[in-house]
Amino acid sequence: MRPKLTIWLFAVAGALALAQAAHAQSYLCEESFKLDDAAMQTYRFGPPVPPPAPIAVAKPDSDPLKLRILKYAAVAMKHRLNGLASYYSTSLDGTLTANGERYHNKKMSAAHLTLPLGSWVEVTARATGKKLRLRVNDRGPYVNKFVIDLSQAAAHFLGVDVAEDRSVLIRIIALPGEDPLPGDAIDAPKSTITEETAALTPAGR
Repeated sequence: MRPKLTIWLFAVAGALALAQAAHAQSYLCEESFKLDDAAMQTYRFGPPVPPPAPIAVAKPDSDPLKLRILKYAAVAMKHRLNGLASYYSTSLDGTLTANGERYHNKKMSAAHLTLPLGSWVEVTARATGKKLRLRVNDRGPYVNKFVIDLSQAAAHFLGVDVAEDRSVLIRIIALPGEDPLPGDAIDAPKSTITEETAALTPAGR
């Protein structure tokens, strides 16, 4: 009886050992080993890629004078600004200009065919090198070979009333409603031109 019991106990122990081995093998099997979502995400898509470094973008120049000069350069491309200058006839003294002011021979003013009325321009005479700041308050000239019409006072100051060469260079220095650029912002001389500019009040009240 005892030998049979012993054999039976060995058989039960062997079965238990086999069951534990099978359980251990089953636990280590891939099909029953559960990974959490974070680990599975790494297996599916690889390790997280860091975002690219931001690209350095140059900040635009915020100097208000430079921005105005750039704006005027863009406007200038749409208008005819270099050519010959003419000047008003004496008979036009006291007549109305395009913006409703009165023209006077002894006042500083200018007419341009396309620039916005109220714009300020710097006019440089090629023959004399003199510069003058003028406000455009009239339309003209209507002769194709001329680019700007000057009051008699302005023409006399620049010397284009007697010079053989009436060529002038024109730069925009303000648009309607703006104050003219400072003289040093566009390398214009200060002394006489600044004093003359002070006389550039509306052509007549």
